[in-house]
Amino acid sequence: MTTQGYDLAIVSWTDQMRYLTGYAENGHKRLLVLLVPVTGDPVFVVPSLNEQAARANRADIERVIPWQDSDGWSTAILDLAHEMRLPERAKVLVDDELHSVHLIAFMNVLPGIQVFPADEAISILRRIKTAAELEWMQRAADDIDAVADEVMGALVPGITEKAVQQMVVDELAARGAEPGFTPLVCFGANGAMPHHDSNNTALQVGDVVVLDIGSTFNGYHSDITRTFAFGAPACPEAVAVYDSVLRANHAARALAAPGVSCEAVDDAARRVITHDGFGDFFIHRTGHGIGLSGHEPPYIVKGNSLALAPGMCFSVEPGIYLPSRFGVRIEVIVTVTENGVKSLNVEPSPELVILR
Repeated sequence: MTTQGYDLAIVSWTDQMRYLTGYAENGHKRLLVLLVPVTGDPVFVVPSLNEQAARANRADIERVIPWQDSDGWSTAILDLAHEMRLPERAKVLVDDELHSVHLIAFMNVLPGIQVFPADEAISILRRIKTAAELEWMQRAADDIDAVADEVMGALVPGITEKAVQQMVVDELAARGAEPGFTPLVCFGANGAMPHHDSNNTALQVGDVVVLDIGSTFNGYHSDITRTFAFGAPACPEAVAVYDSVLRANHAARALAAPGVSCEAVDDAARRVITHDGFGDFFIHRTGHGIGLSGHEPPYIVKGNSLALAPGMCFSVEPGIYLPSRFGVRIEVIVTVTENGVKSLNVEPSPELVILR
């Protein structure tokens, strides 16, 4: 904050707060924030019903200011602004996930402030994983790899996407784990929609299946996507499409290393798919950072010139989506090493798996 000229950071009850303090609790639409001034001690401003939990934060932040529903929080914020000697045109970092209604209220209480997204500043701290963080992510990766194998082996004709979602949840629970996000299960043409809302579509012989699932361990995420066919694919082109996506995945990983830009890794994957004639059907970035959040910097996308560094973790997940036919996505999580990247996941099959 000193280097970049900011006066205050407002951190909401998100993974940002959890990373910095070991504590984050849903405010249930009430303002619950950590205020970090450029000089002086940080302070929690929380609803009175969250006071006890906030005082137990693992960062030993001693100052907690509770507010009552009957009084509101604006007076507390005004008093703190005066105490912190915030300039009238203070530059304030704002948590990207702070509710807009609270941001508007802050700007009304402190009308001169200039607000900026906090994610870039805080991500500087978060994007390099420690040995402990990598260990937790590896455990989550091991769990989800095992669950993927179990689910693939249990599929039968007629099972629905929603039933497979529940199967993933149950398999994780049996391992003492939880899903990192709602499992994404896509049968047949539904796989051509990268963010398909899994429904009661029934599995048919010949379907290409896209399974995008993840889990957490100690709060840290895993995330994989596997594509396979249930019986000989109804669209024979699926074999070639799978091969193109897999080579794109490998090309991105082969290039990724310390000093290489995020956008260069994206381009490595995209060039393979474009060369194969499917460039128009690769409709998303190649990857996203991962850690305490399922999606966090660094993002592997055109326009991101950030250089990779050891300890960064991100997904590599190129995909091809042919509308009304099928889709293929192959995703692994990697961590940057001193001379390349290492996958935390079991390697995807070298060719399209055909079950049955």
